[in-house]
Amino acid sequence: MKDTLAARLLLLAVLIGFFTFGYVALYKKSDPTASKTDTPYSKETSYTWETEVLLTGLEIPWDVAVLPDETLLITERTGKVKHWDKKNQPTTVAEIPVAIVSESGLTGVAIHPKFESNSYVYLYYTYRSGGELKNKVVRYVFKNGALAEDKTILNNLTGGQIHNGGRLRFGPDEKLYVLTGDAARPELAQRSDRLEGKVLRMNDDGTIPDDNPTKGSLVYSLGHRNPQGITWHTLTEELIETEHGESAYDEVNIIEPTKNYGWPTARKGDLDHQNFVAPLLSSNTETWAPSGIDFAGLKIWDLRNVAMFAGLRGQKLQLIEIQDKKILRHETIIDGTYGRLRAVTARGDGAFYVTTSNRDGRTKPTEQDDRLLLVKPIAK
Repeated sequence: MKDTLAARLLLLAVLIGFFTFGYVALYKKSDPTASKTDTPYSKETSYTWETEVLLTGLEIPWDVAVLPDETLLITERTGKVKHWDKKNQPTTVAEIPVAIVSESGLTGVAIHPKFESNSYVYLYYTYRSGGELKNKVVRYVFKNGALAEDKTILNNLTGGQIHNGGRLRFGPDEKLYVLTGDAARPELAQRSDRLEGKVLRMNDDGTIPDDNPTKGSLVYSLGHRNPQGITWHTLTEELIETEHGESAYDEVNIIEPTKNYGWPTARKGDLDHQNFVAPLLSSNTETWAPSGIDFAGLKIWDLRNVAMFAGLRGQKLQLIEIQDKKILRHETIIDGTYGRLRAVTARGDGAFYVTTSNRDGRTKPTEQDDRLLLVKPIAK
């Protein structure tokens, strides 16, 4: 009896070992996370980039937002907001009375994360007050083909003919982030009691979030000269910003709360940032004048770390691949073909909407300017 029981237990142990080994072996072979050599994500695909002109005849387009139905809102610095259904010509859905002096006017546009339920659209623009230039952020409601003003959520920012900032985006945390320039008053960038030369973080109604890095303040980071682009890494949700330097030394930065990015004390890229946060990427002695930036998203896994940013004076569209807070790849996709480039907005499938800015008085426009471009990846 004992021998029979022992034999049965031995057989059971052998069977358990066999099936356990077989299951583990099968799991490792079929599970894409079990072995890097077996995962399809390890076989990186190379891409070329194809550019298509979607629209012509725009008037200094500054920013582009993609609505949930995949139609577009386009801001023009002259004060018009245009809606494009990607079939017909764009229609004007609002004309904002803005102050247009050099770099000022209607700039950024942001779509509320819950747009499908509240229809909120946010605009950043310049106006005149008592003979001075000021900037504000205003919330609108987009319904029945028109934008109707709903609420001013940030007001009385110092405006300027240059260094006017103006980009705004909702982050993964559903807070609104606003970029402000120093308005050609460099000393403001280092003042924590002022909102100029900063990255600001606020609730969707303009109030200060309880979890902001400095209690009672909208300031998220300081020491910025003329920040122009803002986005978040698709995987890590790191905040990435582009910024104009002084006579070259343009920057791409990873923005962290309460950190100081050096302007106007640190002026030369990563060469003099010993006491400040050094840029992730600097143009050094080359001038890019970087503007919009965005990540490709997750639709094409091979592009999960890839972002594009536009250049005004540099007239370039540049690709960077960011992983572990390092630049793994840096390429130029467009170089001078379309002139000055301003907005970059991901379409969601790996492609990017890009605008030109050739009617802004800084270069000679062509008959087609300004244009909306689509830059899309083509697998080799």
